[in-house]
Amino acid sequence: MYGIGIGSLGSVLPEIILLIGGLLVLLLDMAQNSETYQKETGRGFMAITVLFLFVGLLGVLLQWNMNEHSSFDMVDIDPIGAFFKVIIYTGMLLVAVAGGGYMNRHAPVNGKAEFWSLFLFVTLAMSMAVSATNLILLFLSFEFLSITSYILAGFMRENERSSEAGLKYFLYGSVASAVMLYGMSWLYGATGSVNLREIASILVDNEASVVVLPAIMLILVGLGFKMSLAPFFQWAPDTYDGAPTPVTAYLSTASKTVGFGIALRVFLIGFGQAQAEWVPLMAGLAILTMSIGNLMALRQSSVKRMLAYSSVAQAGYILMGLAAVVSTSSIDGAQASLDDLGMNGINGILIYLFAYLFTNVGAFMVVLAVEEDTGGDHDISAYNGLMQRSPALAVAMLIFMLSLTGIPLTGGFWGKFYVFGAAIQHQYWYLAIAGFINAGIAAGYYLRVVAAMIFTAKEGQEETELAETPAMPLAIPVQLIVSICAIVTVWIGIYPPNFIDWADDASRQFLALLF
Repeated sequence: MYGIGIGSLGSVLPEIILLIGGLLVLLLDMAQNSETYQKETGRGFMAITVLFLFVGLLGVLLQWNMNEHSSFDMVDIDPIGAFFKVIIYTGMLLVAVAGGGYMNRHAPVNGKAEFWSLFLFVTLAMSMAVSATNLILLFLSFEFLSITSYILAGFMRENERSSEAGLKYFLYGSVASAVMLYGMSWLYGATGSVNLREIASILVDNEASVVVLPAIMLILVGLGFKMSLAPFFQWAPDTYDGAPTPVTAYLSTASKTVGFGIALRVFLIGFGQAQAEWVPLMAGLAILTMSIGNLMALRQSSVKRMLAYSSVAQAGYILMGLAAVVSTSSIDGAQASLDDLGMNGINGILIYLFAYLFTNVGAFMVVLAVEEDTGGDHDISAYNGLMQRSPALAVAMLIFMLSLTGIPLTGGFWGKFYVFGAAIQHQYWYLAIAGFINAGIAAGYYLRVVAAMIFTAKEGQEETELAETPAMPLAIPVQLIVSICAIVTVWIGIYPPNFIDWADDASRQFLALLF
């Protein structure tokens, strides 16, 4: 059924590039004399990382342009996997460029090489995970991603909050991974296979289907942890708040993307015939996640912690796409019938994640800039008068807040439009209504940041004095990435056809192969 279009080596070309890059950084580090650990050394490792991430992204785009589906024993190389990889590689590239200088200044003197090699290795783990169709490879990639993320979250060892963030992330993650592995063992014990397609066919053909619901619930613990779904999100606020801001940026975007990428393959390939069991579960988790995330975000005075709870709520919106995914009874496998499904749930997930990437990375880079200017203050009062201190930064943050709210002419609007539309199209009215209500609640805390930037004077100053306030110094890489993120966020909002077409094509090809 599936042909090998680009060869076994080409199927993992981006991952090979990242592996070579990570090993190169370690080898160069070993060759360095301890006296040469200066600022330039960190810049060199950063340059190597950015180069290999960019080349890896080109490799992913090459796979995408070939527009073929290749199925091997353990991985699928297909347009939807390429879409997820583009999000991951782009997000990591943006974070490396904008946050690299910050990490080089704050990382331990002899730890710069370790940070950049781990940065490439964590990208490698994410890239493998979103293509895996074998439970063993999936779990190994998931664990590789988790372990490297634990280290990166607590990388600033002399900072108590960073160490606490890494420890909490590890404790929650290890338990979630163990529970997920137990669920996978149920599937293997019942089917004798670790391949998702074989598992699906065996579950349909015999009485092993009784293990489906317990296995779904156990596996969902691990995936819910990675996607920061309620009630598995408790680690997120403390980890996002305490981890270095560049690490937080990738945890809230690229790492979250991996969770949804894995969930799509596991639930639609492995449990595709059991949608009656897991769709209500996903819908309930979506409502619970967006509601808890938004209500908790309303109470936060720290912008970084508020964005952490916002990330939880955004995961609930995205999960609506999986809950409202087209069912096997809706199509007969023909491409013509797929073309009639404008909102199939999967394209909503892809559009949302793509727009969310630029919105959230941009927002956290603004947080990074304010943090550098204020000496680490994340309180909303640090944003008072930002429009006068740094108009460009304030305008960019305004765009990001409006996009997270889902205001038209921003990328976030189209993400919500497609996931809400999928819920309405499938007549999940309760899910759509919950989404609309939560979007309104979210506007309350996003617009508080806007009000502080534009209408509130900096503490200790009168509004008339703000015009004389010195401009906030901004590093050129931060200015560049924040500008790119703001421009792309608006571009998606004003002219979305290209992005929507990419998502539609990837989702339809994926569905056509399933049903």
